[in-house]
Amino acid sequence: MTEVIVNDLSTILHSVRRSTLTKEQVFRLWRCAIKDDDTLVEDIIRQLYENIIAFDCQRAESVIELIVRRNAAAGYAFRSLLRDMRVKGEPAPSLGAVALMQRVG
Repeated sequence: MTEVIVNDLSTILHSVRRSTLTKEQVFRLWRCAIKDDDTLVEDIIRQLYENIIAFDCQRAESVIELIVRRNAAAGYAFRSLLRDMRVKGEPAPSLGAVALMQRVG
């Protein structure tokens, strides 16, 4: 089953690359497809949540609180967190890992 999905995905990606659509048009089509699939939306949100918590738990919780409270700074804080994740690329160590490293070191 996974092989079929991978082959279908490869075919889709290849056809997108060959198309005359602009990057913006491809993005808009992709966004619409995601919005139409509630399961996919849930999977994306769940994975994003896990990634931001693993990257910087305290900061992620602050950003989530801003988003939930509909704070005007939420969008900026969220984009900043995502940008830092992309630039730094690896999760910050958890507090437990830091304590363990301090004991070992």
